[in-house]
Amino acid sequence: MQSLLKIDRRNFFKTAGLLSVSSFAALAVTPSAAAAAVDISHKLKVSGDLRTFTQRMAMASAFVMLDVEREHFLEVLREEYDEFGHDIEILRNGDPEHQMTAEENKLVLEAIHTVEIGWSILGPVLKDVVDTGTIDDAHFTKIEKTNVQVMTLTDSLVHRIMYEYSADIPTELAYQIDVVGMQRTLSQKMVKEGILVGLEFDAEANHEMMVGSIQVFQFGLDKLRGQMAHNEVFLPAAEGEISDRLDEADAIWATLKPDLEALDTAHSVEAVDIAELAHKADDLLSVFDAIYAILLRRAEAV
Repeated sequence: MQSLLKIDRRNFFKTAGLLSVSSFAALAVTPSAAAAAVDISHKLKVSGDLRTFTQRMAMASAFVMLDVEREHFLEVLREEYDEFGHDIEILRNGDPEHQMTAEENKLVLEAIHTVEIGWSILGPVLKDVVDTGTIDDAHFTKIEKTNVQVMTLTDSLVHRIMYEYSADIPTELAYQIDVVGMQRTLSQKMVKEGILVGLEFDAEANHEMMVGSIQVFQFGLDKLRGQMAHNEVFLPAAEGEISDRLDEADAIWATLKPDLEALDTAHSVEAVDIAELAHKADDLLSVFDAIYAILLRRAEAV
């Protein structure tokens, strides 16, 4: 299976950081202003990763429960579980290698602490699955009942960072990073919800959430093409590499959406090829990872 097993931040930031410090001078931008934009863009990226991890781990748990590519998804759980804790640490303490400063803003620190409280509930349940390599009904139920709550806390953290540091990064760029991050999250969340409807696990609630996720995902595609406002701001129309990547996303979405609708109609996981569904979720994640890298390079040129 060709899949993203882990969001490798070290390699990601090396790939994203293609503009040198000397390029700042050519753009007549002070190093301090450029460094602030890079710092905040990376903090938005990392906090957005936390948001995505909550849904990727919940989706992986569903695949383990179904015994679909079990070892692969257990590895996804192991790696994302470790990465979640690491990301909380670097958001609090900074990561100089990747130009992230230690957090000093009181309200952002409070938002990080709130995520830690949520993680103290969800994390141990996931750790049991990671340690034992198995998932029983009780663990599955707790994971699927609590993951959205923790996702909501991470989403609040993203927006707290965006608000508190709005002067340090252009609004359009911050919004682009946020929308792309939410697209990554929804690529996992929609598939998770489709599976849960197929399993008839809180089918009505997950149906409602999936309908909402599908709508917000489509809105996100429209926003990134400059066709719909985000918080009353129209983002720049996608051009060049971003436009090409969105074309890839559109193509994947054209096949994924009917699968989700089939699960919703049939209330049976046998309505679609579940393993192929996993491929499509990873393919979408990969596309939006690539757009993230482009946006982080743009932050260096602010």
